[in-house]
Amino acid sequence: MRRVKTHTINKLKYFKKYLEAYLVATKRLPIKHYIDAFAGTGKCILCDESCKAKGGEKCLKCGRGEMVDGSALIAVKAKNSFSSYLLIELDEENYKILDNYIKKEATHRYDKVKLYAADSNDLLKNIHKYVHPRAGCLILLDPEGPELLWDTIKHLSKIKKAELFILFPYDMALARMVPDYKNRLDDFFGSKDWRDIYDSAKTPKKRKNRLLSHYLSNLNKLGFQHVSHKQIKTNLRDGRNLYHLIHTTHNSTAKKIIDHVFDKELDGQTKMKF
Repeated sequence: MRRVKTHTINKLKYFKKYLEAYLVATKRLPIKHYIDAFAGTGKCILCDESCKAKGGEKCLKCGRGEMVDGSALIAVKAKNSFSSYLLIELDEENYKILDNYIKKEATHRYDKVKLYAADSNDLLKNIHKYVHPRAGCLILLDPEGPELLWDTIKHLSKIKKAELFILFPYDMALARMVPDYKNRLDDFFGSKDWRDIYDSAKTPKKRKNRLLSHYLSNLNKLGFQHVSHKQIKTNLRDGRNLYHLIHTTHNSTAKKIIDHVFDKELDGQTKMKF
């Protein structure tokens, strides 16, 4: 089981706040689906200590690790319900663990859950064909690196009422991959255009900001009218930058809700604007 630090929990808190608000705002919508493309085991171990343990029983036995729900269980166990839950996990062992947790902790919704041990990029290619045009669809795309292909986002953009949460892991993973894995980043960004943007920027900060802007602009070009993002750091305010949590929607009310969630820090203070 994966060990995580506080920044992952903060990311999940932002996601949970919006998910709960989404379910209230769409309560009159007869059909709404939840899709988690990188569902994991359903739980993770929170521990900020520096040690060699990478998770699992060692982190729990030492007394410093705390078991917490991941995105899939947060969605399935939420107070209000989706019509269906599509949970995808490539690793078969993780898939079995996730299935077991849902059976034990969300028995009342197990019949609404469909689990697949598969590559989400392959499985989601044709999903738009099976989603009714009037159905709501909240989709979490939370990879650890460049596993999410741009083509997958293009396919998902064909869902009329799709709302996407996308992890943009530049500081955490992408920046380190530039020298040796440019072809993989071509698939992540959807073309080779990012290379010129990267090479023309003179500082690491400018590279990140321009590549993020390029990614956000391409989401707009896919038809998402509203695109918001939140910088996630190792600490809530003054920590090291790790990744951005991006939200896309066609709906102006959803835009207001996510901006409220992102503008309010998790300790309740409003973010200072200049």
